[in-house]
Amino acid sequence: MTDLEDILHLLNEFEGISRKYVLPAIIGKLRSASYNGTQEHGLGEDSAAISTTSDDVVLLTTDAIVEELCLNHPRAAGFNAVLATVMDIYAAGGTPTSFAVALSYSDTKIGDQLLEGLIDGSQSFRVPIVRGHTSPHSRLTYVVGSATGTVRKNSLLTSGGAESGDALVLLFDRVGQRGASYKLGWDSVTGQSSEHIVKRLSVMNELASEHLLTASKDISVAGLVGTAGMMLEYSGKGGVIDLDAVDATRPQSIDLNDWIRMYISLGFLVAASNSNLDRIVKIVEAHEMTTAKIGFVDDGRSLRLKLASEEEIMFDYSKGPLLIPKGESTDTS
Repeated sequence: MTDLEDILHLLNEFEGISRKYVLPAIIGKLRSASYNGTQEHGLGEDSAAISTTSDDVVLLTTDAIVEELCLNHPRAAGFNAVLATVMDIYAAGGTPTSFAVALSYSDTKIGDQLLEGLIDGSQSFRVPIVRGHTSPHSRLTYVVGSATGTVRKNSLLTSGGAESGDALVLLFDRVGQRGASYKLGWDSVTGQSSEHIVKRLSVMNELASEHLLTASKDISVAGLVGTAGMMLEYSGKGGVIDLDAVDATRPQSIDLNDWIRMYISLGFLVAASNSNLDRIVKIVEAHEMTTAKIGFVDDGRSLRLKLASEEEIMFDYSKGPLLIPKGESTDTS
């Protein structure tokens, strides 16, 4: 096999991507069968956007941490429950306002460490824990977090707004290391002050307020390629990721095969007009983050990976919903 074929095989075997294949059926059923399931900026987005009578919308998101992490690294599990939801709020251009949690455990030591992680996350991301539910005698061990946030209606960023001709740009904090509790994680938060963390995350608030982006997603456990696949499908578009560009800008301590599968703790994938790139770079650098132009959006019905002179299809959307159904209208007027 060629190098690109090896990478495709690796990605196709990657659980962070394969676990997403159930989403179209679930989201499709909820949209069609639940009350008002087809409302804009809801199912399919990282954060649902709920209209208000003011100039703001309320953002709402939720995330669960896998039991393995809760059992083996409970403090990290608690922290990551806050991190994961806060990232969804920032990806929408918003500012987190509250966090709620559901805890389940039987070992009090694990429960105590879950709480310590939640408290660490609350302090690091400056988000208050306002509500919770605890099951301290359960056979199951889990933590599920929900966060709210706000954003101006005219500054809301969505996952499904990428336009043909846009550049795909990775934003991330180069200061970091491989995660101690998750080897396919780029950790830019451990040991950092809340000022350091919030300064970097607030880059999304500034980019949103200046209306420089057409689409945005945080880099999830599906990694860079999986995140791009979801954004493009939700936008009803296709595109190309240039793996040579990814390779040229990755942290040198992480090899390419790992970097394209990594959860990036302070990382976002955005789509933007090429005419906005100079301004985007200036803002991102002021927040001490790194930009990497890694591909482009087109009207094709697939996400292709390019390496040197080779190009192969990673996700073929022409065969029907694959990772996430196409989004609804992204009109925010």
